[in-house]
Amino acid sequence: MRLCVENETMKHIKLSAWRSILYEIAINGWTVLLETRNDFSLWRLIEYPKMTEYLELQPGDMVLDLGSGTSSYPLMLTREGVDVVVVELDADRVRWQRARAEEKAGPGRVFAVVGSAEAIPIRDGAFDRVTSISAIEHMTDDVAVGREISRVLRPGGKAAISVPYTRGERKSFFAGLKPFRQIKRNEFVQEGKGTLVRFYTDADVEERFGSGVGCRITRRSFFGRKLLNDLYHESRLNRYWRTFILKDLPLALIVHPLEERLMRDHEPFDIMFQTERVA
Repeated sequence: MRLCVENETMKHIKLSAWRSILYEIAINGWTVLLETRNDFSLWRLIEYPKMTEYLELQPGDMVLDLGSGTSSYPLMLTREGVDVVVVELDADRVRWQRARAEEKAGPGRVFAVVGSAEAIPIRDGAFDRVTSISAIEHMTDDVAVGREISRVLRPGGKAAISVPYTRGERKSFFAGLKPFRQIKRNEFVQEGKGTLVRFYTDADVEERFGSGVGCRITRRSFFGRKLLNDLYHESRLNRYWRTFILKDLPLALIVHPLEERLMRDHEPFDIMFQTERVA
């Protein structure tokens, strides 16, 4: 839902990788530069700017965020003047969002509630903007999640979503490094932890978040090809994934754009897309 009068001359909010780091420091302290929290890593330095771009936000807007956990992204948006409704299944994480919001929120506000993205406790057509960043792939019934996102969006409303990607079929995940076991086509579970990771094809994205649920995929981009994924993320260098986050800034700002320009024939790790409710 928009809380301000549309102003065609007003520019959309931008959230750069560098600004994301500064916000993360402001929210969680300087120690996050040494060892980050809440999975704030290289991927987030790519996802947060792109998801913010795809949300097309202005100060005073309201966003529904699904599955944030203890991500700082909702608080970052409040510092840009956006109100955020967080729906998160884990009550402890909801309490974390509420406590952090009391201390660290900006001009915008966070409203965190316990609920499932598979049955969002919100009326039909209530939101103009919805986002879910690297979360739906961990949810059991992602088909239901796609339907729910479409349901709570008003006609013309937009969602910005990121999920792991494959052009056809993923045969392994972190092979030889972490104990992920394949349970279905393009689905893996981490033994001992039970963490589910699902990869999506173009057809999956279209069926679950596009025409299959009354929406239209309007923009898309990718990240994590040969250098950033195969030689860094899914390699033994992953042990450094959450340390010294500043090392990842040039990877996000320089290597990522070069990969997307020069290595488009290599399968990416993740897809980021904007989907619009059309009916």
